[in-house]
Amino acid sequence: MDAHYFIALPIVDEQLIQFATPLRLEQYYKTVYEPDEYHLTLRFLGALTETELADWRTRLSDLVETVPGLTLHLDHLERFGVAERPRVFAVGPALNDQLLQLAQKIDPTPSRPFLPHVTLAKKWRQEVTLLPPEGIPASCVDVNEIILYKICPTSRPRYQADTRFQFGKK
Repeated sequence: MDAHYFIALPIVDEQLIQFATPLRLEQYYKTVYEPDEYHLTLRFLGALTETELADWRTRLSDLVETVPGLTLHLDHLERFGVAERPRVFAVGPALNDQLLQLAQKIDPTPSRPFLPHVTLAKKWRQEVTLLPPEGIPASCVDVNEIILYKICPTSRPRYQADTRFQFGKK
């Protein structure tokens, strides 16, 4: 299988870890992400040729020069799928123009609407009949880089930084 890639903002936040840990999401989901895997996807790229990968690296390097760091306010839960057994459990940031503009620069013609979220767990366990506990995350995360991630499904972490791009620098 060819390597797959995506572009994301890394989410490194102790408050989010303190929010997620007591939820014990492994009771409800088959896949629970480790804190070093938390990210907010800006665009999924899929399999890339070496030329396409080099083009994305150049494009992202140019893009970050004009982007200042940003602050995300993680303030609500997101669930995708059937309400009784959501396939994805995530937290979402309050929408802000800076985040929306960044997503637009990376993917000017998205195939689906941009719905920013940080996935904490996915793949509902069929045998479970109760929903995870409710809660409202309250966290501010400063983000100073974009990462081009490579997906390595059999490794830990599953998402490995191919290239890091610091905001405001080339």
